[in-house]
Parts: sequence; structure tokens; C-alpha cells
Amino acid sequence: MSESTMLPSFRFKGGRTYIHGTDLFQSVTRFLEAENRGYLKEMSFRLFGDRQCAILFAAPESNESRTICQGRWYDSESGSDVKFWVVEQGAPVSDRYEFDEDALCSGAELSEDTICRSFNTGFSMIENIVALTKKFHNEKLSLSKGKWVFGQIILSERLPDNCAQIKIENYQNIKNRFSRNRIILDGHLVGEIRFIVA
Repeated sequence: MSESTMLPSFRFKGGRTYIHGTDLFQSVTRFLEAENRGYLKEMSFRLFGDRQCAILFAAPESNESRTICQGRWYDSESGSDVKFWVVEQGAPVSDRYEFDEDALCSGAELSEDTICRSFNTGFSMIENIVALTKKFHNEKLSLSKGKWVFGQIILSERLPDNCAQIKIENYQNIKNRFSRNRIILDGHLVGEIRFIVA
């Protein structure tokens, strides 16, 4: 793999003014799946990005490059992790597309520490997971200031393209600033998603 490659052009999701974490997750996954077998094992977000991005396979040396996120790809052929960084390197994002988060979460069932819903086939798996986690936080861990945002995902296997049932289980909330949540698909634990307050 080359040291730096521009990712396909990003668009803003719905009314947002930054590249959404789900779009970064999907773009990096598609790029790396074309290069080698495996899955996106971990992705951590550092900044809100509003410019087109490149993926690097060596830590950025210059402070001029804004690192939007970084993570690890599990290469199943070598049995090792490949580190990557996504940095702003292009023109400002100028286009957007519709995203109906309310429709995605419609019919979700909430309890004190979980949110469950059948997989919504109109959206990707990562969009389902992030939107349901966000709804849980906004309903059960509401804030007086700031907002809950997708901060990190850690997976033990590749996310499937679909499933019957998605369950997000909150098991740690630190002072309403940082949370850890299990991702359970059809009763099977696949990893965790972490939300932070921005």
C-alpha cells in the first residue's frame, strides 16, 4: 500500500457541517477491503473534519496535517494489525446528502441500559449502530450542555452487512462525558462503541 492515498470524496450527512464518523468508517473499510482481507478493528476520532481526506500508513510528521481519525485494520492474511491515519488534505467538503435519523431509529425499544431494534435495511450496519447509540444517549443520558458524539469503535470481527436484531448495551458512563457500550448483533457480542461529549 502506498504511504498516502486520497479517499473518495466525502459529503456532509444531513444537516451536519463535518464529515460523519460512519462515512469515514465506510470509506476506510471499502478502501482497505480492496487492498487486503480483514476488517476494521479500531477507529478513534480526534477532530471534526470538513475537508477531503487522505489515508496514511505512517504517522503524520507535520502539524500542518489535521488528523481526523486513526485506527487499526486487522489483516487476516498476515494475522497482524495495520495502523492508519486519516488526515485532511483536500478541498473543503461542498456537497451533502439526506439522512433521516428519526426514520432509522423509529420503533427502537429502550430500557435503563439498552436500546434494541431490528436491523433497518435502508441504512448500513454502522449507521444503524451509531444512530441507535446516539438515541440511547440523548434519551437516557441527556446533557445540559454539549452533545454526545461517536468517539471510538473497537471490533473483534468484521461487521456483517445485516442482521435480524441490534442491541446496544451501555455498561459504563463516566460523569456523563464518556461512555462504553457493547454492540450485540443477534445475541452475539462483536465489539464496543464509545461516545464522548463534544
